[in-house]
Amino acid sequence: MKNTFCKEERLCSKILIDSLFEEKDKLKFTEYPWMLIAKEVEIDSKYPAQVMFSVSKRKIKLAVNRNKVKRKGKEAYRLNKSSLYDWLEKRNKKLILCFIYLEKKPLPYSLLEEKIIVLLSRLTK
Repeated sequence: MKNTFCKEERLCSKILIDSLFEEKDKLKFTEYPWMLIAKEVEIDSKYPAQVMFSVSKRKIKLAVNRNKVKRKGKEAYRLNKSSLYDWLEKRNKKLILCFIYLEKKPLPYSLLEEKIIVLLSRLTK
């Protein structure tokens, strides 16, 4: 599998995003500074997961820093998604995921990547 993060892997649909934040049938994991919300859905996509990253304007004021955190999160996910994809394809499931950043300041990439790996492993268990 290639380590890419293309348009079809991004969660853009307003309907799917709204269904993700409904109170029923969702999984929620927190591994500071990330919170992961996941939901199993029936989507017509060749990828088993669609992902979005959210960084609150209230927590991180500067857009430059918000975008930097999202970019680091996407990169960490892109490099470590293969185990999640293998797990989903074995079970023939499709997921939508949202990573929400909880910290008030940008953190180094190594810490962000480590926490995303922990969240993905918790999701597959």
